[in-house]
Amino acid sequence: MTVAFGASLLGACQTQPPPDPAPELAAVDAPTPDAPWREVGAENLVILKTMSGDVVIELASEAAPEHVAQFREAIRANLYNGEYFYRVIDGHVAQAGLEFEHRLEGWADLPLETERALDAEGFAPLGNPDLFANQVGHRDGFAVGRENGQEWLLHCPGALGMARNAPPHSGSTEFFIPIGQRRYLDRNYTIFGRVISGMAHINRLERVEPAGEDEIGAFTDPDTSEQAFAARAQALSANEIVSIGLAADMPEDLRPRWEVMATPGAEWEDLKTSKRDYSIYDAFVVTPPKRVDICTLPVPARALPAD
Repeated sequence: MTVAFGASLLGACQTQPPPDPAPELAAVDAPTPDAPWREVGAENLVILKTMSGDVVIELASEAAPEHVAQFREAIRANLYNGEYFYRVIDGHVAQAGLEFEHRLEGWADLPLETERALDAEGFAPLGNPDLFANQVGHRDGFAVGRENGQEWLLHCPGALGMARNAPPHSGSTEFFIPIGQRRYLDRNYTIFGRVISGMAHINRLERVEPAGEDEIGAFTDPDTSEQAFAARAQALSANEIVSIGLAADMPEDLRPRWEVMATPGAEWEDLKTSKRDYSIYDAFVVTPPKRVDICTLPVPARALPAD
């Protein structure tokens, strides 16, 4: 599948407080939950094994239910095992799957699931302005933007998105993970999860381009396809998906468990505040403003010890 985008984070000056959010979004602070961390449900926990290590993903089933459902189905059908990250563009995205249109037959095209109606509960405002949205913050650990009564997930590094062709309802199986901040893609492609551990392994993937239009014929011609796919396997061997599975499908005594810092939550607010305060650095001549870019501060996650 050809994706439509790309081809197809001590001085004398005083920091001013950030401006108030837009009036429509001013009263959206949710109460701080009692639990400082929350466990990721087994049905939403994905373990993707690369050649250099494990990548742990949390699915956003409430934000993009149809994408999550089909991704689970594809995982359970072993669709991705032994496949590759076949498009890895420095500073852009790492894209994986079956690559060629004729291999995607049988998989339904998905509706664009980019925006949903605002919910006042469970949203933790970032607390400073953003370049791309009236207001940004976090919901259940996911970075979100908000304006005009709508909310959407952001294309921060580590987000899990669905690639597609030009029509908005043409995504099916080919997923991508931004390896740079790609906020201009917000609301244009469906985000349906995020990497909560192992992003270093995505960043280590070899940079490769997908097959060109003039090469695709060799993969569809019965006389040349076997040789073409063998050459592709050799060229992309470093980017192989060794396996990908859902925690829910693993034996309970071997099932990995992960938890994410609660947003909203007191620990999260303290962490954001600490990352905004640059006055502690004696070497700074000019103290930066007390702001943090939402994509440079992913919500922490950690593995739970085995029972």
